[in-house]
Amino acid sequence: MLTLNRSAKTSLSIGLAQGLLLWLASVIAEPGMKFALVTAVLVGGINLLLLGDNIRRRGTGWLVLGLTVVMTAISGWVFWEGDDTGRPGNWLPGSWTCFAVVITYICTAFILSWPTREGRAPRYEDLFRHAWDTVFIVLLGLLLNAVFWALLLLWGSLFKMLGIVALNKLFSADGFIYVASAMVFALGVNMGRDNDRVIGLLRGILLTLCRVLLPLSALIVIVFTFALPFTGLAPIWATGYSTTIMLCLVAANLFLLNGVFQDGAQNSGYPVWLLRMVDLCLLCLPVLVGLAGYSTWLRIEQYGLTPSRLLAMLLVGVMFAHSLAAVWAVIVPKGQWLGRLRVSNPAIALMTVLVLLVIHTPWLSPLQFSAQNQVQRLIEGKTPVERFDADTLRNRLGAPGRQAYEALLAQVEQGQVLTPEARPMLLKRLKEAETSTGHSSERVIEWIGPKVEGSEQFDTPQIGGNACRGGGCVLWAVDLDQDGQDEVLRVSQSDRYDAPEFFKRDAQGSWQLVGRYEGVENAQALIEKIRQGDVKVVKPRYQSLQVEGVILDPQVNHTLEP
Repeated sequence: MLTLNRSAKTSLSIGLAQGLLLWLASVIAEPGMKFALVTAVLVGGINLLLLGDNIRRRGTGWLVLGLTVVMTAISGWVFWEGDDTGRPGNWLPGSWTCFAVVITYICTAFILSWPTREGRAPRYEDLFRHAWDTVFIVLLGLLLNAVFWALLLLWGSLFKMLGIVALNKLFSADGFIYVASAMVFALGVNMGRDNDRVIGLLRGILLTLCRVLLPLSALIVIVFTFALPFTGLAPIWATGYSTTIMLCLVAANLFLLNGVFQDGAQNSGYPVWLLRMVDLCLLCLPVLVGLAGYSTWLRIEQYGLTPSRLLAMLLVGVMFAHSLAAVWAVIVPKGQWLGRLRVSNPAIALMTVLVLLVIHTPWLSPLQFSAQNQVQRLIEGKTPVERFDADTLRNRLGAPGRQAYEALLAQVEQGQVLTPEARPMLLKRLKEAETSTGHSSERVIEWIGPKVEGSEQFDTPQIGGNACRGGGCVLWAVDLDQDGQDEVLRVSQSDRYDAPEFFKRDAQGSWQLVGRYEGVENAQALIEKIRQGDVKVVKPRYQSLQVEGVILDPQVNHTLEP
């Protein structure tokens, strides 16, 4: 007979309460209230499950209550603001959903370490253990849920073959789904919390993998960094995704490093020469983070602030802080190898939580900074009027964007900004944004060189769909087939990248899409090369073959080319 101890019964009770409240949240129509309740249930409930009886020790319950209240309040405002925006692509809800997980994870590690603290701060050993164990405990709860639902679906399918569908109706009922899932998850968390040996074994396996992989990751950083003086930085800027790659490399090294460092109380297991190689890698990390930050800053200087670019700069700041802390630990050793990480890691983690919290408040929202920056760039002439994205300002930057839009519209109508020649065009773009559904309806067109006959056709949405919406696109008249008549090459400037396309005019005078150029990784670099006259049409060395109306294009092995 299955018997449950007191701890399991308490966890099941918490899971039952969570399931009922989530069921209640599912029927609430107002988004702010709905997601505030969901946040309170998840943040508070998971901390209660993980803490168990420790919730009553040394004021830990107040920490859980404080975290739950703060997260709930921010969730209520974020989703109320997101619903108020009423437009697709709103930044706040998606950003908060992602970073709320990070905030909860970091804060939960500190809360779980609070009952066993020494003095005013949690012990680093406890922070390390809970930071790693919490992941496996939650995954165990999710795994138990997956197996539970697989068995229920099998059960329902077996009875459905007999013509009995009552079980399937029960299993698909909202109330049953919420309550059963929450209770099974709570039971899984309880099993993980009470089985230290199993969780410790999983943690040990992952830490062993970190010890094996760190030398390889460190070698990659060293080789890449020392190759930069010979290759220069131009290839990095030409990729268009250098920031993401370098930050991922830095993050991977920091993750593996902390897996090897662990709580700082044991030896790394590396010989001295391997320790020195890791130290050299850590000295290189600030260089990579600096390059990633400069790459992002160049894009901000060119196109202005957006919430995603501001978040990228904040991520660069966090990575830079970790990198400097690692350099500090190498240059100024204390006790064991990299012993100063025991001080820097908790401080940077709490700083990260604070930053992520404040940028999701109405006082320091990236929406506000982005709206102000976009308008300021327009007024200062950094953004041409024909490329100004009024739709994004009004419909995608929340309440701050709409306020900035209304203020700019009033200034334009009163003749307070820009020149008399530029104001009519800006007024037209602002007015058109009022009728937009949230996707930029204006096709922003810029020609490099002279326009072609029938160029007005490219101002219509019938040619190429959405390629010129949002960031706009650049058109260039060039004779691609060497027949004496120009074709038109179109390069999209939107963040959602489209391959460059080319058009040809038919016998009726209509421009038709003919093909595209694949393999272009950086549209902005291509546009700049066109402006500088560095792009030319070349005849292919190997011609295509035609077999009974079928064109065979050669696939050239460039490694064999002289």
